[in-house]
Amino acid sequence: MTPPQAELLPYRIYNPSSRSKNEPYQTFTMPSNTRPITIILNANQLKRSIYLLPTDAPSPHALILSEARNKFRLKSLSRIYLKGGALFLPDQTLCSDIRELWVSKGEPYVGKDAPAPHVIGNNTAEGEVRVDVIAEESYVDSEAVKQLKAVAGLEGVIAVIAARGVYPALIGTDVGCGIALYRLAATPSHLVPSKIASRLRGLDDPWSGDVAAWLSERGIQTKSEFDKSSLGTVGAGNHFAEICVVEDIQDEEACDRIGVRAGIVYLLVHTGSRGLGKSILQAHSQSNSNPFYAEGSSELDGYIEEHNYAVQWAVANRDLVAYRIASCLGLNLEDDAEHAQSRPVMPEKLVDVTHNSVTRHGLTLGGQEAQEVWVHRKGAAPADMGVAPCPGSRGDFSWLLQPVGDGNDNAHSLAHGAGRLHPRSAATLRKNVPRTTTKLGSEVVCTDPALMIEERPEAYKGVQSVVNDLEKRGCARGIAKLRPIVTYKTRNESARK
Repeated sequence: MTPPQAELLPYRIYNPSSRSKNEPYQTFTMPSNTRPITIILNANQLKRSIYLLPTDAPSPHALILSEARNKFRLKSLSRIYLKGGALFLPDQTLCSDIRELWVSKGEPYVGKDAPAPHVIGNNTAEGEVRVDVIAEESYVDSEAVKQLKAVAGLEGVIAVIAARGVYPALIGTDVGCGIALYRLAATPSHLVPSKIASRLRGLDDPWSGDVAAWLSERGIQTKSEFDKSSLGTVGAGNHFAEICVVEDIQDEEACDRIGVRAGIVYLLVHTGSRGLGKSILQAHSQSNSNPFYAEGSSELDGYIEEHNYAVQWAVANRDLVAYRIASCLGLNLEDDAEHAQSRPVMPEKLVDVTHNSVTRHGLTLGGQEAQEVWVHRKGAAPADMGVAPCPGSRGDFSWLLQPVGDGNDNAHSLAHGAGRLHPRSAATLRKNVPRTTTKLGSEVVCTDPALMIEERPEAYKGVQSVVNDLEKRGCARGIAKLRPIVTYKTRNESARK
């Protein structure tokens, strides 16, 4: 059967770099399911190219970067700027009125900056946005500060990121993403990382159990297309499951309260709602890449209902990943031998913190009376939900953080991890092939070569510097440091065969 052809529409283009004064416009036909985007080289803006971007492209960021690298023959291009200098991020969609994009090798945006944004109820005397950078030891990209200022200028925003309404795009595609900590078993006398790693099989495949029952037990009755294919899987990117042990306890009392002590093997699971969260954002950004849902609107109510469903689904997903790993290792978590069972029971969960979400919260700004606002978190752990994990890169330690202070200086939020030092496309990450055995002696299970490079330890900041900054600012204190034993990313079918 011949596939249907896209409807072709006439389109005229003017290219000043290739047209003489009296030369007529060039005319060509453009598929109706595409839109023209002018890609401009940031460092030399005389170099530009027009790209027909598919309107239904699931990842326009990746397509645009790929096109730019080919057209300009620069593999090191890694950033995309909107007009004015705001970054266009991988999980964002392009607003329909955007016609020009600037691509960069990592250098700052060249051109006139966007006007300084206005922050409602939190202006300085000069009317400019105040951004407090609490980092002293850990690196903060100047582009991150620009993004904060840009977000601060959005309608209804009174602090970054707290608003009198909700911006779905600020929560992103992975609604409900978070990190959970589970107790696996007493530490055996001989803990061999390579042997443990070899037993983690089948975790990328759909779970063979009763998915509907698993969700129902956790209060989820809604069904989605992602239940059978994705529930119980880690996913890609920076997601992982890590078997670890206690390296050091800084606050024994705080650790006792959550059940963390030496001599136990633990499991950290970092994953979210998989394709479900992405489908929710896509549905809410079809006509506007950054919609704003004001208080009391039906759109806000509808989004929050879907958001809460995705958050619940993500929690169930982390639980199932933990259960499947316990099954791979053949662990029985009953301490009393007479209660031994032939199959592993659900590992005991000690902590589960969602860091991609929006929640209603009272916030005090500048000594004013507390206001009820929507606090948006993307990659930020809540500082009012108890102990929060703060993982490093694979091959680095992870920390458990106890929030301290009133939370107003840090929007009741903490870092959810070390954070990237280099973008995924950075050339410096491709100098050599990373090893699966880390400097700490832990093993990494990852059969995706590209992911191994993108997620190598050098791509991330040292987690200790992040923890030190949070402690100095009085936002949190580290109560325990965890040593990785095995970090699971992905093991595909062909690798198993």
